Amino acid sequence: MKALPSIVLAVVLLLCGCNSSDKAGDALRRAKSYAQKGEFEKALQEHIWFHDNALQVDRSYYGVRLSFALDEWVELGRKYPRALEELKNIRDKKASLLAGGDTNPELFHDVEAINEHLGDTRSTAVLFKQIEARNSTFAGSLYEIAEKSLIAAGEYPLARKYLGDPQGRFTTATNNFERGLVFAAKHSQNGDMARKATEEIFSELVVRLVTVLARTGDSPGAHGIQTEALRLLDNEAIKNALVQ
Repeated sequence: MKALPSIVLAVVLLLCGCNSSDKAGDALRRAKSYAQKGEFEKALQEHIWFHDNALQVDRSYYGVRLSFALDEWVELGRKYPRALEELKNIRDKKASLLAGGDTNPELFHDVEAINEHLGDTRSTAVLFKQIEARNSTFAGSLYEIAEKSLIAAGEYPLARKYLGDPQGRFTTATNNFERGLVFAAKHSQNGDMARKATEEIFSELVVRLVTVLARTGDSPGAHGIQTEALRLLDNEAIKNALVQ
């Protein structure tokens, strides 16, 4: 399973703004409680309800629904295989809708997140290619969600096709990174956590950007962005981004 990095997940939970007393939050807490007591089917039903209904309760659950909640669901599946079967069924139904022409980006984000937690990112790349064959404009709108999976699958030319302006993407990443550091500095209680999450998000994006450029023949562009990034953040992942 490849879930959100723990430090990023912690900040998602910190910043999501979820109401601790709402119906969706109660369902997620009940799921955890039932799982701890060995009442696995009850826990599964709470997970299903949360996945299907949380965003109608509160849109701020968007990140938690695709990170922490899926972590808990997959953990339940290790003890109760039917939970994993049900999660895969939900994934497959949504993937089928998208392959058939549905253009709801949230469906794709659901499928991508489930695949990541199941350790099946190749299926996300396959689905992206199916969508691209039918509707390249819609595929382009999904690229940032699909990027990690496309790179993991070695689909570098396809990633480059939808990457857009590399320098523009790097500039946006830099601006977000700098804003994240400002936020961290202003929140001393959780500042270190926020800073680490900001650094990790930035470094992962830079590594993906550099990788795509290098693997599609733009070594000067890859080296240029790597050099600029290292001026902002002394990071081993960025330093090693061009190591074959």
